[in-house]
Amino acid sequence: MKKYLILLLVLPTLILAQKSVDVTGRVSLSTLNFDYDEKSEIKPDTVSSKDYGKTTLIPGLSQSLNLSIFARTQDFDVSLLGDIRNNDWNTLDFSSHNDIDRLSLSLRISNHEVVLGDFYESGSEFFLQSREIRGGKVKLAFDNVWSRKSFFEFKTVYGLAQKAFSQGSRIRNIYKQFETSGQFRRYLGAVSVKAGERGFYKAGFHYLRAEDEEGSIGESLNDPLGNQNFGGDASLFLWDNHIQLFGEGFLSEKDTVGFGSVSDLTYKGGLDFRYDQFKLIAFYQRLGFNFYSAGYPFLLNDREGFRVQSAYNFPNILLLSADVEQYDNNLENENNIPTTTTRIGDLSVTTGIKKFPELTLAFGFRDDISGSVFNDEEEETRTNKISRKWEARISHDFNINRISLTSIYLDLDDDSKIPGGAPLGTEQFIGSLNFYTRPTNNIFFSGGGVFSRLLLTDSKSSNNFFIYQSSRWDIMPRKLVFESTLNFAMNEAQNGGDDDLINNYWQADGRVSLEYFFNNTISLKLIGGTNTRQMDFSTSEALKVLQNPDTEPTFFNGNETYNALIYGAEINWIF
Repeated sequence: MKKYLILLLVLPTLILAQKSVDVTGRVSLSTLNFDYDEKSEIKPDTVSSKDYGKTTLIPGLSQSLNLSIFARTQDFDVSLLGDIRNNDWNTLDFSSHNDIDRLSLSLRISNHEVVLGDFYESGSEFFLQSREIRGGKVKLAFDNVWSRKSFFEFKTVYGLAQKAFSQGSRIRNIYKQFETSGQFRRYLGAVSVKAGERGFYKAGFHYLRAEDEEGSIGESLNDPLGNQNFGGDASLFLWDNHIQLFGEGFLSEKDTVGFGSVSDLTYKGGLDFRYDQFKLIAFYQRLGFNFYSAGYPFLLNDREGFRVQSAYNFPNILLLSADVEQYDNNLENENNIPTTTTRIGDLSVTTGIKKFPELTLAFGFRDDISGSVFNDEEEETRTNKISRKWEARISHDFNINRISLTSIYLDLDDDSKIPGGAPLGTEQFIGSLNFYTRPTNNIFFSGGGVFSRLLLTDSKSSNNFFIYQSSRWDIMPRKLVFESTLNFAMNEAQNGGDDDLINNYWQADGRVSLEYFFNNTISLKLIGGTNTRQMDFSTSEALKVLQNPDTEPTFFNGNETYNALIYGAEINWIF
């Protein structure tokens, strides 16, 4: 890790030493102190103070270094981005993969790109999508290869896709909280090759391999796994690009120590039609039950069906859009699992008349319906969920100000049958207000609020309020700046038993700062504020709950009343 850090810091220095380099950026170094009384009046003596805290807010001094540096020449662009933090809970250790939040060096030459450090890689959800990688990426893109519209692209990535956390290790930036399951360090490598002629066709081939480092942690509830994923995609463009026929398919193999090796197939095919103000996208897809890609491990698999998305725009009047989907699960045809058909639909209308407020009305539904299966005891299992959503939103821009109001109503009826369980329906209302205003060139305010009321069919309920605000006042432009932020949250829960004790509270976090610019490049910011939470239970109520043998001794860990004072400073170098 140290060699990696030195490389990232030395390379930009060498580049900046070149002549005719236009360099801009910002380097910020800050230190903050969070001061509050850590002593708890309700912590059981059987629980060590090392494992228990009144709040997850990390006390004491914390430091952070933020880098945003950009350099440009006639031949290439370079950027260096960094976010490095240190505090008493997570002490910075350059030999550890986990202690640097972000450090990334990017070099672009024409259409080519090289990235070292931390980066997000996106593409197909069947392959590599929204995945943070710590390592390297090389992208080579060539035009006019065999014809004027031809192109060829090669891309490879390799690095750390999952950090190692042992059971019981400290969770980053969350005080006195520890990992419960653990995860292995995972390395991932991928290669993609694409070629085609713009406006006519394109095709790509992709390969991914990921492997967990079994010895990276001592203990975990999950087994280490290996994964391979191979596939391709292709598109054909017709009728002057009004129609695109597309398809992609991938075969995956997942090797888990405890369950052996499994493989499965996933594919998608459809069309994308666009003409004037009309758009239609329709496709059919199958995601196998055993399909897995370490490049996007959150993919919902075991489903097969179709989806149609369409929209029509009446310029300066309104926009109509619709999105419908239907799929079945249980692709393995397990006899003891009911096959559920899911139908999802969303319809919305948005006005776009100039000088008038923008109005959006939307309706959505989701149905999950299955037949019944019975176990050996003749107990029935059946899925029967029906949900509806109504949404209204109005927003208006006037001059350099904006305000918007949104209301959403959600209703879920659950008549499912689960042996040993009970269905749970919900009803929820959400209302929000957002605004932005700039009364003068030197002052701006933004903020809003959200209210949510949730009712469950088991009589539990909760009300949640959230208010936020931020402002900036250039007292002396480019010389003295005042900024403020405020976040306030309050939650009210009922009929939840002992859980209501930790779900009834209000919390506020407010910061103010005064920044003085010594010149055009150096500034000093003084920061002050408070972070407080007031729980609705008394000490005697908490002690009574802890006397119950069924209550965990750490039940109130991170959920006590506290009052923290925040103060510190930040120095900025702007160039």
